[in-house]
Amino acid sequence: MRTSNVNQPAAKTFSRKARITGAVLLSSFCLVGMTSCEDEDDDPILTTYNQQDRNFAIATSQSLNAQLDFGQLALDNGEDDSVLEYGTMLVSETTESKTELEGIVNGTDVDISDEVSDAMQAKYDELAALSGEDFDMAFIDFQLETLDNAMSIYENQNDNGENNTLKAFSDKTLGKVKDHREDARLVKIELEAEGI
Repeated sequence: MRTSNVNQPAAKTFSRKARITGAVLLSSFCLVGMTSCEDEDDDPILTTYNQQDRNFAIATSQSLNAQLDFGQLALDNGEDDSVLEYGTMLVSETTESKTELEGIVNGTDVDISDEVSDAMQAKYDELAALSGEDFDMAFIDFQLETLDNAMSIYENQNDNGENNTLKAFSDKTLGKVKDHREDARLVKIELEAEGI
């Protein structure tokens, strides 16, 4: 007697579906495995510092210290309201940046400076001998010059620094420096309009 299996086509279909499902699952596992591989080179660098980072910490701390001194000098020797307002803003925002930098390097082997460069000290002494309108214009002209120079410090860190936290600080502070430069430009326009 001959028996026929009526379900034979269904069995072949099931077997084929099982193989396809297995292949899809295997492919999925392979893809998940490949995408979840960690490439340590892509991890953000948060705890190591290259020589550029160390140089930046010293240079930017000296620059911030100088800007604090110059802002206070503007409040002491300035006459025009726009210079006094600029000096107030400079002290306030530079204090925030300095505090942030100190927090970033606290507990690390990265040094920052509590001083200003010799060139900045010489310029401070020169400006401190002036007062009133003479001070106002000389101060704003100097701010435009020094902020241009400061931008290069931050741009260099953004391009060549290794530590991502310092690079983020640099990028944020570069934005402030650009804003300060624009504010100084507007103060100069106002002083010129007043005939100073």
